[in-house]
Amino acid sequence: MREFGKGALMAALTLLGMATANADSMRCGRYLVNIGDSQSRVLDLCGEPQRAWQDGFIEETLRRSDGYYPPSAAPNLYPGPVYEKEIRRVIPVFKWEYNLGRGTFLKTLVFHSDTLVGIIDGPRQ
Repeated sequence: MREFGKGALMAALTLLGMATANADSMRCGRYLVNIGDSQSRVLDLCGEPQRAWQDGFIEETLRRSDGYYPPSAAPNLYPGPVYEKEIRRVIPVFKWEYNLGRGTFLKTLVFHSDTLVGIIDGPRQ
């Protein structure tokens, strides 16, 4: 029974290691790059990526409403109706790939515009 438990644990750890994982930081030499850093900071700390490409766009819609009060509900408190405002913007998505050497995971950094939003661990090199 003990041997079965060890085998199952090893199989689970192997499968876990094969799946891609998301991280919130990456070490470049003695420096640490974190989610929220800018592209220029990553470039300064880690150097040029092995591969870089634009991976599409994200359209972001922001809606803001200060509230709408019909004149009959609050005639003296509010001077008039306020309508919902909608702001749309298109954000480019960039991906940078770093190979940090033999025995390490391939790292893919995902940027929305200039901000690092994700670090994906790829296959072991």
